[in-house]
Amino acid sequence: MKVAVRRLVLAAAPVLMLGAAGCSIHEQTQRWYSADNGINAEAGDIGLRNVQVVSDGDGTATVIATLTNRGDNDDELAEVRIGDVTADIADGPLELPVSGVADLGPDADRVDGFDVDAVPGYTVSVEFRFENAPRTTVQALVRPAEGAYAEALPAEPAPGTEEPTDGPTETPGDQPTEEPTSTATP
Repeated sequence: MKVAVRRLVLAAAPVLMLGAAGCSIHEQTQRWYSADNGINAEAGDIGLRNVQVVSDGDGTATVIATLTNRGDNDDELAEVRIGDVTADIADGPLELPVSGVADLGPDADRVDGFDVDAVPGYTVSVEFRFENAPRTTVQALVRPAEGAYAEALPAEPAPGTEEPTDGPTETPGDQPTEEPTSTATP
């Protein structure tokens, strides 16, 4: 009976070794990686994760990113530049508390740029300026405003453009000069 057990162990040993050898393969999921096509960067103690830009190709763009503060002091995002244009941070400087996380995007804190030269399918430089952390620039992928990103752009038009009104906008000087004709017969 001992011989049978030895033969079984000797036959099973190569199979077990092959199975254990596969454990040392490092799959991408065993390390931190971006779940999307965004860019990751560090600005001192501030981590910039999945930075990307959504654009309509006609000058309007929105920054999508996640910012994390791993430092010992609070910080704030003071300014964002998309290409050569300073973007609008919707509620002013964005606070980044210690161990805090801030999301930028259409359903979070908005960072929108107008008159931006950002062509979908290409990259554009996005510069982040913080109160304490060092200034950091990344080359972010520009995504088209379609599919999952169809609602990412701001609803309001770029500053300096006029919205169409619902009704006529005649002033007293714009009234017709003709006399109305009567359709009644005498």
